[in-house]
Amino acid sequence: MFILDQAYDWCRDGSGIIKAMSFIKAILNIIRWVVPIGLIGLSTYDMVKKVINPEDRDSMKHLINRAIAAVIVFLVPFIVRFALRIIDIGAGNNTASGQGLGPCWDKA
Repeated sequence: MFILDQAYDWCRDGSGIIKAMSFIKAILNIIRWVVPIGLIGLSTYDMVKKVINPEDRDSMKHLINRAIAAVIVFLVPFIVRFALRIIDIGAGNNTASGQGLGPCWDKA
């Protein structure tokens, strides 16, 4: 039976939403470190190709695209946190009281 006068704490410890957010956070943290390191390795390869063949124009284009991709991937957790805070503001959740997606993401 649903009781209207009591707020349901869907973001409590051990709940499914906390477990899902923790899993997503762990995956994003791995991606946040592995992908830029891989992109640095591929960029190094492009630079070596550029030194071997200075006529190749595509190497610099690939290097710039990979640098931009590395920065974006590194900033994904911050972008997710910002988006959740914006959703909380739009939904009228009080983040100071610990209600909402943003504090739940921080708790996870």
